[in-house]
Amino acid sequence: MKNTIKYFGILALSIGLLNSCENVDFGDENTNPNQPSKASTAALLTNAMRSLPGHVSEVEGNMWVQYISQITYTEGSRYGTEQWSYDGWYNGALKDIQEVIDLNTEDAASYTNGGSTANQIAVAKILKAYYIQFITDTWGMVPFSEALLGVDNITPAFDSQEAIYTAGFALIDEALASINTSGTLNGDILFSGNMNEWKKFANTLKLTMAMRIADVDAGTAQAKFNEARSGAIASVSENINYPYLTEDTNDNPWQDRFETREDYALSTMFVNHLSSKNDPRLTQYGELPAAGGDYTGIDYGVENPNVNQTNVSFIDSDIIYDGTQKGGVIFTYAQVAFSYAEAAHRGWISDSAEDWYNKGIQASMDQWGVSAENTAAYLGEASVKFDTSKAMEQIATEKWVSLFLQGSEAWAEWRRLDYPQLSPAPDALTGTGIPVRYGYSANTAALNEANYNAAVSAQGADNQDTKLWWDIK
Repeated sequence: MKNTIKYFGILALSIGLLNSCENVDFGDENTNPNQPSKASTAALLTNAMRSLPGHVSEVEGNMWVQYISQITYTEGSRYGTEQWSYDGWYNGALKDIQEVIDLNTEDAASYTNGGSTANQIAVAKILKAYYIQFITDTWGMVPFSEALLGVDNITPAFDSQEAIYTAGFALIDEALASINTSGTLNGDILFSGNMNEWKKFANTLKLTMAMRIADVDAGTAQAKFNEARSGAIASVSENINYPYLTEDTNDNPWQDRFETREDYALSTMFVNHLSSKNDPRLTQYGELPAAGGDYTGIDYGVENPNVNQTNVSFIDSDIIYDGTQKGGVIFTYAQVAFSYAEAAHRGWISDSAEDWYNKGIQASMDQWGVSAENTAAYLGEASVKFDTSKAMEQIATEKWVSLFLQGSEAWAEWRRLDYPQLSPAPDALTGTGIPVRYGYSANTAALNEANYNAAVSAQGADNQDTKLWWDIK
């Protein structure tokens, strides 16, 4: 009772004070000059792009397609984690991207700090398509159509991969139709506002997405592929890399991983594959052992490799410690050329599959600085020469080699194409084979239970062995 009387007393006093001060102007007394009241869409775009290293230089995909293996802490190459959270992508890059779209849609005149309204929205849509493709290719069914609504919907439904791909293609097409190449774009750390470069990015993404669904929806895949072809990157000089710097705040993540320990070496399987074909890219991908001798990998996915670090080949130092030229690969002409080879083999285009296969190898060699003489020698290897009877195996295998350290893309293409044939980690901690998806996090299951259960019912068991929609072989 005393507390109640005290509460009403305070309330009455507060009302009296408010009435007595109703004509007082406090001005900007409660405004923080260091915290702007209006968002900077340029800063939001920059922040969204700075999430790219978490995708293009991630570790797991590189281990699962067996480019690399671990020496000391081997859990990653043995599939030690089955549940993974996607929350960081929705709370980070995707949230920033959606805010750029929403602000420019609702009040464009107030957000010209980011440049042309059309270009801001177009690039945000391209990045949204790029990130959501990566997310769905990693987990499968994920929230999309009901996502990014904040408190308006904290338990969004999961969309099918087919629906997400359809929406992704639509985002890209909308962006391409609205880009103003003479307009501005601020906060662009990828292309410094060059909208022609964003058109190449968008078309290359569209082409890559089209190839991903080739086995499950050939009609849509072929149509989207042919729409994108003329606008995709067309030479090695147009390869798209994330612009890592040498400073710690924006350097290559591989450098950070090697600062405290050397734990990632080329796998024995990868070294043996390259060595068996006299592949000159081996000298660009890895280094000779510190103790001397020939290139030597480490056995993949075993609990205790029991090797001396000086006796194995690590990732090449130029990739780890520079990265401004060789790291952070987003798209390459080599992967585009191999996609053309596959499209020709499928009969989507009238070009020669063999010609594009050879162009893909040439592009990869050029990308990695291999000499013309060594490239010619490699193309002359009997096992490398194009053989129509095993065209898809050759195209897929050479694409795998060319995607070195493009872990997410390499893992997705290996799952889709099933070449090269890889053996699971001998000392695997989870699953029945090489992971083909991430499992959802425990928080996803607990906080969005009904929609989680619906997704699992539609997609299959929530583990690393359940294949995704486009992975049908």
